[in-house]
Amino acid sequence: MGDAINAMSDAFRSLSDNTAIVPSRINLPIEDQNALHLSMPAYVKGGKYIMIKLVNVHYDNPRNDLPLINGIILLMDSINGVPLAFMDGKSITALRTGASSGLATKILSNQNSKSAVVIGAGVQALSQIEAIRNVRELDSIKVIGRNMNKVEELCSKFDSLVKPGINDSLKDADIICTATTSKVPLFNYEDIKSGVHINAVGAHQSNTRELDTKLIQKAKVYIDHLDPSKNEAGDILIPISEGIYSWENIQGELGELIEGKIKGRTSDLDITVFNSIGNAVQDLAIASLIIEKKGKE
Repeated sequence: MGDAINAMSDAFRSLSDNTAIVPSRINLPIEDQNALHLSMPAYVKGGKYIMIKLVNVHYDNPRNDLPLINGIILLMDSINGVPLAFMDGKSITALRTGASSGLATKILSNQNSKSAVVIGAGVQALSQIEAIRNVRELDSIKVIGRNMNKVEELCSKFDSLVKPGINDSLKDADIICTATTSKVPLFNYEDIKSGVHINAVGAHQSNTRELDTKLIQKAKVYIDHLDPSKNEAGDILIPISEGIYSWENIQGELGELIEGKIKGRTSDLDITVFNSIGNAVQDLAIASLIIEKKGKE
């Protein structure tokens, strides 16, 4: 996870300095199956690899004990175009999403953060826990989910620091991670305390959201990449559609923050939000890291 978090720093920097070439992903609704297909290519100028990720999101799968996300990544040589590897898209998606939250938590959360809440109990939630524990010495992580059996199963994969929680746990949280398929806000602004950092990674369609409008208005909001966010970041687009928010209100991209072009947290009382819809350059960074490590074995 530590290596993955470092790789995310390079990935977000490449987005903000325009060395990443990431066309808009193809979003194919499969409404009769309550599903969504995404096709996502990426390349970084001067890089060794070209990547495309094909992902299927089937929203009914979890209730049938199947993975929400399935997919595959094809990595190719950028010089001669030769295919080099197929990789499991599901695991890389979880790893890069968790690592991105880990990076955002490292640079935006209060350094003395001790308690966290993770909303969601799937594979994405697992990597969120791994990532935030990598960058902060936490005393408590509470997991909230609709299915208590899944919540307990997730908690059992960690030590006793990770336990099931309830909505009331939010009021004490220094860090909150949301990794769900919810189409409506998971909690209200009044449910959280000043100074909290939030990683919102579950919503990636224009009409879905995990955070409420008042929270977006009150927080310092950072995103992964501006152009696709303007089409897919429902957490921001819905408040804009309500006429009470605008893109000028966001702080900027995480890569701009890494490069020192914009400010981060300036007070222990700031509420900070990293709103991520996911970007193919993140997958490219992890896939590149994996193949490089394999080459050294």
